[in-house]
Amino acid sequence: MNYFIQDLNVFYATIYGGIVIGILFDINRSLKNNFKFIKKLSFIFDILFWLIITAIIFIVVNTISKFQLRYYHFVALVVGFVLYYNTISKFILKFNNMVINFIKSLIKKIILTLVAILENLYYVIVFLFDIIFYIPNIIFTIKKNISKKTLVKKKMKKGV
Repeated sequence: MNYFIQDLNVFYATIYGGIVIGILFDINRSLKNNFKFIKKLSFIFDILFWLIITAIIFIVVNTISKFQLRYYHFVALVVGFVLYYNTISKFILKFNNMVINFIKSLIKKIILTLVAILENLYYVIVFLFDIIFYIPNIIFTIKKNISKKTLVKKKMKKGV
């Protein structure tokens, strides 16, 4: 096989690695824009991002050219990233933001629903305990009234 064609195929494949890096970059930006705690811990997430990028570069270079690292790998990674960033990055970023906002609103609705269910369950449990603890009072009151009525009837029979 012609070495130029082989190197050209490796170059194109490495461009795809640059596009993947661009997608991960937009995911990182979306997370930072939508979550305050990620913005506050930006340093940690940046380190995590660069570790993931390093692993992707390692995997791409290993898969494509069996660790024969050439200067054009880095050029192709940059070209792939720049192509991605200048073409579809805006759309992917908007899509990521829409997905994150949808998931956030879904989680918020689920939590509010669970809180409402638990609040109602609390009132049901309190009502049941009121009934359970009120039943002995009813029984004792009925027993008291019955014993008073029988005493009154006995007194009436004695008095007649």
